[in-house]
Amino acid sequence: MRRPTILVTRPAPDGAATAKALAKATGLSVVESPLLEIATTGPLPDLDGIRQLIFTSRNGVRAYTALGGPDLPAICIGDATAEAAQEAGLTARAIGGDAEALVAALIQDRPEAPILHLRGEAARGEIAERLTAAGIATREAVIYRQTPLDLTEDARALLSDRRPVILPLYSPRTAARLAEIAQPRAPLHLVAMSTAIARAAAPLGAEKKIIADTPDATAMIRAVLATLRRVEGMGSPH
Repeated sequence: MRRPTILVTRPAPDGAATAKALAKATGLSVVESPLLEIATTGPLPDLDGIRQLIFTSRNGVRAYTALGGPDLPAICIGDATAEAAQEAGLTARAIGGDAEALVAALIQDRPEAPILHLRGEAARGEIAERLTAAGIATREAVIYRQTPLDLTEDARALLSDRRPVILPLYSPRTAARLAEIAQPRAPLHLVAMSTAIARAAAPLGAEKKIIADTPDATAMIRAVLATLRRVEGMGSPH
């Protein structure tokens, strides 16, 4: 059986780094086909009185930095987003792996407010609305745009072939976009960073799926390697 190929659909600049890391870890060929284009829009809202920020992705951190945002304490979904915020000079901490976990943790911790959620045009979880309803005053502001892209010719050819495709997905938005435009014939082996992402990708009808133990890049690589072992008959993922 021919070895599987990995399809990476993350936007730039994360997609290229992800493809390189997966190729190195697995020795497989990787096809890149970003399905979203991220562009900073702004402007930043009035930050007077804001005690903390919420970032749900590195894209929000990049946009905030590009718009000249000042150093304010940041609450981030996932270690990668927190690390990006720290690298940008912000005081940041990671809480939870998705919007559900973030909202639950903040309702329990009762952080200082008001809080500002800086997000893209397309967002899930209704974070600001739910926190405010729980008595934690939270506003939101859109500071970047996610423009949908089509699959590249290489990606379409890959999905039309009969070779197994390992499909790591890192966001519900990208998963939903792929499910919207793809009609795969190839056997898909889905690796999702979270259950929300797996749900968004359900219309793709993947033959097998695995959800990473934790929502981070290292766990995703482990899950991809487990999937590869299963596909090549060397074992099954646990």
